[in-house]
Amino acid sequence: MGDVTIAIPARLRRWSAEHPFTVDVLIALSVGAFSLLGLDGVEPQGSERAPDLLAVALVVGQTVSFVYRRRAPLPSLVAVALFTATFWVLDYATTVDVFTLLAVYAAVLHGGPDRTRVWRVVGAVVAGVLSPSDDLPAAAVIGIAGLHLTAAIAGEVVYDRRSRLDELEQRAVRAESERNLLAREAIREERARIARDLHDVVAHGMSVMVVQAGAAERVVATDPDGARKALGHIQNAGRDALTEMRRMLDLLREEHPAALDLAPQPTVDDLHNVVRQCTDSGIPTQLMIDGQPTARSVGQEMAAYRIAQEALTNVIKHAGDTARAVVRVQYRADDIRLEVTDDGVGATEHDVSVATGHGIVGMRERVELYGGRFRAGPRPGGGFRVAATIPFDREPSRVAR
Repeated sequence: MGDVTIAIPARLRRWSAEHPFTVDVLIALSVGAFSLLGLDGVEPQGSERAPDLLAVALVVGQTVSFVYRRRAPLPSLVAVALFTATFWVLDYATTVDVFTLLAVYAAVLHGGPDRTRVWRVVGAVVAGVLSPSDDLPAAAVIGIAGLHLTAAIAGEVVYDRRSRLDELEQRAVRAESERNLLAREAIREERARIARDLHDVVAHGMSVMVVQAGAAERVVATDPDGARKALGHIQNAGRDALTEMRRMLDLLREEHPAALDLAPQPTVDDLHNVVRQCTDSGIPTQLMIDGQPTARSVGQEMAAYRIAQEALTNVIKHAGDTARAVVRVQYRADDIRLEVTDDGVGATEHDVSVATGHGIVGMRERVELYGGRFRAGPRPGGGFRVAATIPFDREPSRVAR
């Protein structure tokens, strides 16, 4: 039973919100019926005029005007006041004029944001209603004016409360919209990072496989064991690349940002596998690490890993069969320094300046995310050098494209 009692007001509120004009008509009819009953129960005093058909018509006019108190609050108030003033001019015997009090309240409540205009109209209407009542005692005039002022103040209080609630609701909506926007931006940025990683994985894996396939083709007739070894390297490189690609593609399909937070975060420790793959591809590569990582170096380590991976990919593709490579990682107090060098054929300064691929551009943008320094170019005497300094004291400032 208690549940039914609680549910009925909720249903009524929903219904009234869905049918506001019907509610206005019902309220106006109720007040009009009350006013007609008041006319019937009033006895004229002295020169007062007894209620007649014209008085009923005036009440009907008030009722119709009051229906539009929310749609056109100020015109509704003026119309109700004109009918009320006619009551006073014709000296009808009446009870308390409920319509005018409610119309004043509604006009202040629904009159709109221009409060100066609302109060001017309300003040003029109230003064107009009272002006034909010179025969009333001063106490009666003051009492009637006090009633109308009380109704106006009540409307202002409710208006102010609703305005504050609307403002709070709008702020909540804006805050929710901003949170959703930030969440979508976080997803976009994380997916952009995963896409960059995906490019690095594909480029490195394919480069290793192409080099090993070429090696296998050259020795398949004269050195079957060497060919089988090269094919094994191809299989391992392909399996590793495919595993990481699947993991990142699964993350790209996720819609929830919490899932994207689980994206693989390779570090400098994982460089041993990349160095091994490069060595297996026929380019002996040495890894040198100086210092120890810290808790604040996770993002920078991932960037260093991807830069080294891309640099070694370029070594495999461009340095030549007789090249050797060295990867140096140095942890310092405020940054990570990374250097990848080789002594192969490499690219010229002109090749670097006109390059249209994403390799060097992607490496540079990874470093710039952290406000670091990047340099890539041919070494004096031959070979190529990639150097990056990635500071610890700032977060990524934008997403590399």
